[in-house]
Amino acid sequence: MITMRFAETAEEDIAFSVSPLLEAVHSWHVLTDPGHHALHVPWVRRCRRLPAALRRRMREQGFLVADYIPAFFESRAGDHDADFADQLSAVRTLPPAVLAVELARTLVDTTRWTGHDLVRDPAIRDAVLAECRRTDANRAARLDRVLTDPLPVLEEAFTVLEDYWSAAFAEEWERVEPSLYESIAQAGARIARQGLFPMLRTLVPQIRIDPARRALRLDRPHHHDIAVTRDRPVTFTASRYVWPHVRVTCDAPWPLRITYPSLPLAPAARPTSQEDTLTALRALAAAPRLQIITHLSAQSRTTQELATLVGLSPSVTSRHLHQLTQAGLTTTRREGYYVLYSLDPTRFDHIATILAALAPRTDP
Repeated sequence: MITMRFAETAEEDIAFSVSPLLEAVHSWHVLTDPGHHALHVPWVRRCRRLPAALRRRMREQGFLVADYIPAFFESRAGDHDADFADQLSAVRTLPPAVLAVELARTLVDTTRWTGHDLVRDPAIRDAVLAECRRTDANRAARLDRVLTDPLPVLEEAFTVLEDYWSAAFAEEWERVEPSLYESIAQAGARIARQGLFPMLRTLVPQIRIDPARRALRLDRPHHHDIAVTRDRPVTFTASRYVWPHVRVTCDAPWPLRITYPSLPLAPAARPTSQEDTLTALRALAAAPRLQIITHLSAQSRTTQELATLVGLSPSVTSRHLHQLTQAGLTTTRREGYYVLYSLDPTRFDHIATILAALAPRTDP
């Protein structure tokens, strides 16, 4: 679990950026697993027209972006004056040991070997190589090359990336760059009006928000509890091709970064009148209905199940459920003979956003 905690002055501890290099890398990631990226089917189809030799080389070097995206691609990602060539040049100047660590993570099970030094610890290195040889000899051979001398391996991959940029993605970057800047402008305007957390709510469900504790949480296999401060700020990098992922960088020596989809992950909240909000709040303002909501937060249930849990008759429970459904707080679906009730998380998120916007804000 990764937890980021924000101070009351959170708006001063964040920045926004776009990155042509990161965007090219994420679009290459899309091509390694098209079925997982339905939003980007048009790009996948367009890339079928790339030269066959380039497509073959991209498949061969696709290990670099297929799962773990190395943090070294974030070099100069916060520099709005740096173009693709500038950013890739900055990567090439990084120390070989730093490059080797990140490159090795693309070839091993990061959930199993997180926190281990594959480059400097011979025992760990031998154990990882032995494990790889049992499952994939080609991957083991490549990992051995990476740990011995990463620069030739990287140069092969970087050359493919440069050719991909020239053949296709430079033109695509010209198309998507304005929308990315528009996205961060909209995020900034929303933060100025409502504060940081309503903006973060657009990244649900990948990111979990805890406004009361001024924290966001992400389910990841390693544990970090990070205080975001002016000395350790976080940069939000807008991306079209990162969808449906939210990628987080929080390991040294890299700066804190969240690369997020420029299109919101959470469904847009429906326009809500003041009376609509009052209807929802009235529906919640009764102990039996709050009990029902609590039980539904764990799983979907039938009227009969809920009646037993809250200690009411099925007919009374049904009337409470009707009021919750009329207020848009619950939904129903039929499974055979039974009707199951569920909470509508989008509706609750929207109500929380409205209430958060009403809270007084103190200027630093």
